[in-house]
Amino acid sequence: MNPQLNKKIKSGADFIDTQQAAFNANKSTIISFLNPFSYYEVAKEAVLVEEVDYYFSDGSLLCILHNLFLHKITRASFDYSSIAAPFLKIAEAECKRVAVIGATENENILAIKVLEQHYPNLNIVYSRNGYIEDNDIVVNELNALAVEIVLVGMGTPYQERFSINLKQTLLKPAVIITCGGFLTQTSIKADYYHPLIKKMGLRWLQRMAMHKHVRDRVLKAYPKFIFSYLYAMLRQKIAKK
Repeated sequence: MNPQLNKKIKSGADFIDTQQAAFNANKSTIISFLNPFSYYEVAKEAVLVEEVDYYFSDGSLLCILHNLFLHKITRASFDYSSIAAPFLKIAEAECKRVAVIGATENENILAIKVLEQHYPNLNIVYSRNGYIEDNDIVVNELNALAVEIVLVGMGTPYQERFSINLKQTLLKPAVIITCGGFLTQTSIKADYYHPLIKKMGLRWLQRMAMHKHVRDRVLKAYPKFIFSYLYAMLRQKIAKK
């Protein structure tokens, strides 16, 4: 376990306040999300722990385990079952200059069309796929457009690494927020999760059924995460006695 990372995980109940603090900050701020797979990917790289300003848990499993040993948290995820819609509505209402970066080129184009249908006044000034060969070119383009929000969907740890690069090189303060598979999901269907799935909290089951890489993570990485997390926390608890 990574104590510094654990301390950085905030409760979903605090997201609105965190979001507003990020918008009011005089420097660029990174908000990202963790699940049992991405937790360990982030924990491997100290810079990802140190430079990302806020982490939230995007699944109930991490919340349950975290709550057993640490401070209480609730879920927050960049999808329509959680904080995506309120975040995008605020961006639209305040006419923020938005960049949308991630997914494949075709998925990005389709996702942008869906976003523009649902948020016709959302000021998307820049968009491109997440396969970037030269960060400097993208940074220069974003600086020229004076973007205020950058939505980054590349998967962990790539989206966090890219976000840190933006944080260090953007000339004007921006809210840089990761969104994982949101753009891919939005390109498939406007509201990706079935209403019953959302009501029952089984988003992971729908993703498993639809995507092989999610099945691989749930069947291989998640059991390992549970065992490692419990083992480390219990050892830590015993050591304190």
